[in-house]
Amino acid sequence: MKAISHLSFFFRSREALIIGLVFSSNSFMFGNWVTRIPDIKLALGLTDATLGLALLGAPIGAMIIMPFSGWIIARFNVGKTTLLFALLQMLSPTILSLSTSLWTLMAGLFYFGFTNAIMDIAMNAAAASVEKKQKRPIMSTCHGMWSLGAMAGSAVGSVVLALHVEPGVHLMGLTLFLLAFIATIARYILMYREETNSEDKLFAIPNRTLLALAIMAFCILLSEGAIADWSALYMKESLIASPVLTGLAYAAFSGMMAIGRFMGDAIIPVIGKKKTALWGGLLSAISLAITLVLGDPYLAIIGFALTGLGYSCVVPVIFSSAANEPGFSAGAGIAAVSTVGYAGFLAGPPLIGLLSEQYSLPFGMGLIVILSFLVFILAMKIRFR
Repeated sequence: MKAISHLSFFFRSREALIIGLVFSSNSFMFGNWVTRIPDIKLALGLTDATLGLALLGAPIGAMIIMPFSGWIIARFNVGKTTLLFALLQMLSPTILSLSTSLWTLMAGLFYFGFTNAIMDIAMNAAAASVEKKQKRPIMSTCHGMWSLGAMAGSAVGSVVLALHVEPGVHLMGLTLFLLAFIATIARYILMYREETNSEDKLFAIPNRTLLALAIMAFCILLSEGAIADWSALYMKESLIASPVLTGLAYAAFSGMMAIGRFMGDAIIPVIGKKKTALWGGLLSAISLAITLVLGDPYLAIIGFALTGLGYSCVVPVIFSSAANEPGFSAGAGIAAVSTVGYAGFLAGPPLIGLLSEQYSLPFGMGLIVILSFLVFILAMKIRFR
């Protein structure tokens, strides 16, 4: 009943719902993009290692801008920053579709990482501002909206693949659709404001607590990024799955993550942030380990789904704690964690690519199992606010 009550509040509150839709638009774009990675790889004649090198463009772009995100949000306010970088981010699919070589793909991914970093931090800061204003938790539900968008995006991408639509047509159409969507809610996005104190730090240099949270975020987000970018290839190349099943692995992962996050704002206050992160990491480690050992396409979809459920509430817990860290604005606290955490999200795929090239893709994805178990260990030591 608490979960139903919370979701009723979320979807009735315009402030909560609009920022949730921004989360969804970000992930809908991403979910579509990941389904086209195998085609882009084939069209450009890339190996696992060279694809991994190209994917490094995204973390480089993100790492350059993230330390300054707190200042940018404070300078332009959280609403304007969210809107501007949402519009810039939605150009990414078209830019990526125009890639003609390893280096142009890497440049496109640099742009993707640069714009996504600020959009992500700004929309999380906006969600934190709504939590403080409404005195109700919405962070987990907003991340549930992100997962729902990713699930929808990857499912749509799978259908488009089955229809044999060219990657360029697909990705350019995606850009037009998302730009139109953001434009329709633009005036509501501008209403978000972040309350800050003059003593709050605006540059994201983490203190000890934020650094500990950041290391944990690094493990989770590296794993999420790797599953997003490599699950389709794992299904296609390692398990020889049919084209329809190829996209369903990430759809199942995102779908169960969405369910967990939609329930999270009701469950987390009951069991506590520490136990949420602790058992979430353990469930993910066990589920993915079994998936890699068994090597069956249908069981893999179930394994990815359970991995998504385990991860579901860990990042919202981390971001909410970072936003509440004393002495930092919400944007700066989230940026401090994100700078390290999203380095993992964006650097994970190329790292898996290098391991895959040297050994095998299942071996490379074994790194995710190790990091998921490390989350379980770290959660014992971290203080969550």
